[in-house]
Amino acid sequence: MIKIKILNPTKGRNEVTFRPLLQLSNQLRDYSIDITQSESYDYLFIGMHDFINKKISLNESIEYGLNTCNKITGDYFLFDGSDSSSLMGAYEVFEQSNAIYLFKNQIFNNRKDYKTPYAFNKWFFGNGSDLDLSYDISEDKWNRIKLSNINCGRTIFGNGIPADPKIMQPIEINKSIDLCAIFQGEHPFCEDHKVRNDIPYTVHRKGLWDKLTNFKDKYSMLTQKMEFKTYIEKLKQSKICLSPFGQGELCFRDFEAMLFGTILLKPDQSRIKTAPNMFVEGETYVGCNHDWSNLEEKIDFVLNNFNELNEKFTTNIRKKFIEEYTIENFCMHYYNIFSNLDNIEKS
Repeated sequence: MIKIKILNPTKGRNEVTFRPLLQLSNQLRDYSIDITQSESYDYLFIGMHDFINKKISLNESIEYGLNTCNKITGDYFLFDGSDSSSLMGAYEVFEQSNAIYLFKNQIFNNRKDYKTPYAFNKWFFGNGSDLDLSYDISEDKWNRIKLSNINCGRTIFGNGIPADPKIMQPIEINKSIDLCAIFQGEHPFCEDHKVRNDIPYTVHRKGLWDKLTNFKDKYSMLTQKMEFKTYIEKLKQSKICLSPFGQGELCFRDFEAMLFGTILLKPDQSRIKTAPNMFVEGETYVGCNHDWSNLEEKIDFVLNNFNELNEKFTTNIRKKFIEEYTIENFCMHYYNIFSNLDNIEKS
């Protein structure tokens, strides 16, 4: 039995990051993994609350993270629980510490893509900021960056996506709304490491608002924020859900649309990988250009072929949910992580 202790499991971002591990602690024991609060443990899991501080400068944050790591005498793993492929602040600590692995919710498919500098190391933010970051990652380090299997699909509605097919409603055909485009367009003033990150966020999302303004007479659409229960009912009656990037490539809106049988249209996801991966272009979602240049073309494609795509996408998504969002897959993910470590006795 491998004993795992989580450092400060309920503080800040750590709570969301480690929620699935704590919820499935009983099941993990069947896979020889024991989540313990005892001081007798084999490995320590460290969340971003304890090694990343975005309220201070990047250099100060790196120092903060390294101070945490330097106090640890045993083996440990770092978990960056942000829903972005950015390595900002996490890779620096990982590279300079004795952490065995760095876990991410999603990363680039190709490590060489990290060599291009982007604002906050977020490719969808472009470049030219006061904090453009790039990383030349060695193959050894790349092999020690692992997927957490804890993207926001694991934490939606507090308990993760249910895989029970009995709760899934019949596929809705007679939908009355073309577009559900309910999202925050402009981010209030916000900083990461003393540099404003609300500006590139707003540029991307406002670009979508500008496009939609031109379509207001062509499509029926919802744009006004509403009470959550009402929003879900309206989402169910919508043919398409538009989901821009935010501070990361994934968001709860993506999974809300998929769960409630609304075709998801969002910027292409092909350059990143995540687990579980629900994003297969043309099969589970419709991808468009990041700058929205082909948005109208994509909307028309869906609406003109709605009956066929509605059946296809909803069927594919439900099948994929049932296959991938299982307790067994989650537990096996971590069983395999540990079984591939050199100092673990294979059973």
